[in-house]
Amino acid sequence: MKVLQVGPNSVHVSRFMNAIQSSELQQYLLSESVNTEVKVEEQFVVKVHTFNPLRIIAFQKEIKKILQKLQPDLIHIHQVNRMAYFASNIANSLNIPIVTTAWGSDVLLMPGKNRFFYFLVKKTIERSAIVTADALEMITVMQKMVPATHYELIQYGIDPISALEKEKTIYSNRLHEPLYRIDQIIRHFYEFKKMNPNWLLKIGAEGSETENLKALARDLGIENKVQFLGWLDHEKNKKEYARASIYISIPESDGTSVSLLEAMSAGCIPVVSDLPSNREWIQDGKNGVIVQADLNPFESALELDIEQLTQINQQLIQEKATRQASVLKFVSFYQKAIHGK
Repeated sequence: MKVLQVGPNSVHVSRFMNAIQSSELQQYLLSESVNTEVKVEEQFVVKVHTFNPLRIIAFQKEIKKILQKLQPDLIHIHQVNRMAYFASNIANSLNIPIVTTAWGSDVLLMPGKNRFFYFLVKKTIERSAIVTADALEMITVMQKMVPATHYELIQYGIDPISALEKEKTIYSNRLHEPLYRIDQIIRHFYEFKKMNPNWLLKIGAEGSETENLKALARDLGIENKVQFLGWLDHEKNKKEYARASIYISIPESDGTSVSLLEAMSAGCIPVVSDLPSNREWIQDGKNGVIVQADLNPFESALELDIEQLTQINQQLIQEKATRQASVLKFVSFYQKAIHGK
């Protein structure tokens, strides 16, 4: 089976593609930049972020030439964006079946910004034989746009992380962009530290807000208790989960985040924003904390029964989120989209 994966240069795409390797699967990648982490037969790079009409015509021809040359049995689109729209349009014209995986904000937020994004998302979904998502909220939103498409609830899947001896650390590793509200995490920690001076906040990743976040920590006088770790490789990231007592992720909008699942598997106390996708996994006060406006979430986390929480979360991961089970399901979706059964 020859599959063209279409998606951003992302760790999620890399891990998925590397996990789904098999002797029966030939994988190729179409992206806007070279992904050095994936094992594929060949990569194709086409930049689609432009409003220049001539350039739009040119890159559509590039994509069509790639598809005609490659003649894949199927295209798997990761994230519903501009690349997804143009690739799905050309694939449909060449009668190549499509499986599309929505990521979260691409279907929860983008369609509401303007008619152009709504049209882009709607058409990509319409052209897809199967659309997958990792949260029921996302499927519900997409069904309102395109009721007739076949939807499947499935995780990309994770490799569970074994816990190490837990330290008095709180770990955050989402992007430093306004959507993820890292500034609010720092403010929560500032209040928490007043009564818990021995704790550390470790912040992974980077983004457009990194320098502002560092300045905020300095202004609050807690720069010696807030560590900015930058980008971490997979092994270092796993060690932070393994040692952290609390994991926090409080974006304004999200699907089921891989980082939340990894934190749950590693025995962290999950602290998450009040979103439908998070409530599919976290029951407030039982196996994690749903952030409430009037309570410090870190104080609430310390009140939980850790033994019970760990048992619940590890069972959830084993039943619903292991990578091995997920990739087998995705391969079955490929076969279903190709053969129409």
